[in-house]
Amino acid sequence: MKFATLAKGIATGLAVVWLAGCATSTQTAGGGEEATTKVGQGETVVEASGITDPAVQAVIASGKIDSSKSPEQIAALLEQNVYHFGFDSDKLKPGALESLDVHAAYLTSPAGRAENLVIEGNTDERGTRTYNLALGERRAKAVKNYLVLKGVAPARIELVSYGLEKPVDPAHTEAAWAKNRRAVIVPAGK
Repeated sequence: MKFATLAKGIATGLAVVWLAGCATSTQTAGGGEEATTKVGQGETVVEASGITDPAVQAVIASGKIDSSKSPEQIAALLEQNVYHFGFDSDKLKPGALESLDVHAAYLTSPAGRAENLVIEGNTDERGTRTYNLALGERRAKAVKNYLVLKGVAPARIELVSYGLEKPVDPAHTEAAWAKNRRAVIVPAGK
């Protein structure tokens, strides 16, 4: 009995895949640009007119990002490279995940596979130098671990902790400290 149910499920799944392989659709990407998606032989190719940024095109072609995002939204998420943390925390905030998903889609696409990056961990001025170096490293590792879970090879990501040494805001206020508690993604070699 179980074999018959399994066989039916496999047959149904193959039929769905076959039908999806025959589909071609036209959809509008943000800004009125027209994108055509062609599916066949197990691969998806997205042709979008008017998109000149190869990184944005690579993210769209990867198929790993919600197709409702416009090229402008994807470009904005790719430009975001600073991720803030709560006081004494190395937990990524929920708002960071969307941008990291876009970065991972690019880095695992054929266009982004050659790029390596450095993740810099930073803290505010409170705490000892030793503690802040360790916390900065944990913050950088949190970003790295998320990207690795999304398919980026760990060997492509270098970690650096600056602790409290590189504040973006030197003031001694809660607002300044919040800006300084961050991890920053930069291309390797810059």
